[in-house]
Amino acid sequence: MKIARALNVVAVCAMVGAAATVYRISYQATWQAEEVSRLERQIGREHSNIAVLEAEWAHLTRPDRIQILAAKNLPLKAADPRQRAGVMDLPMRPARIDSIADTIASLGFEQPLADETKAMPGDDPIGRTIEAMGLALPEQQDRVGRTMNALGLGDAPPPPLGIPR
Repeated sequence: MKIARALNVVAVCAMVGAAATVYRISYQATWQAEEVSRLERQIGREHSNIAVLEAEWAHLTRPDRIQILAAKNLPLKAADPRQRAGVMDLPMRPARIDSIADTIASLGFEQPLADETKAMPGDDPIGRTIEAMGLALPEQQDRVGRTMNALGLGDAPPPPLGIPR
């Protein structure tokens, strides 16, 4: 009998807890529905505010209104044909300053490294500059020849050991 009574007490407590949980969930759902309704009303007000602002913008940017304001506030006159300037009246473009060339010249390279007058379509002035400075990698055939010579299989005698070529 005591076990049955204990089970009844546990069942009543579980039902009270379940009822409280259902009430809390119901209250939260009602609160969420009210929040959604409030946000929808706010969105509607914002849409109507946007429509009013767009109407005001359309009114303020009418071409006839802007023309009246420009005539009233800006001292504009019709263009005079004598105001036209010719190409020869324009000032000359300032001389181009080549800071890279100045830096290279300050390093002691007096001769131009890459002659820009010889540039042709498809030509690489940067590559020519690197070659003129002696920093270029050898061509594929030169590398093969050096390797063959280093192994003693080429035309030239191999370089002495310890002195790179």
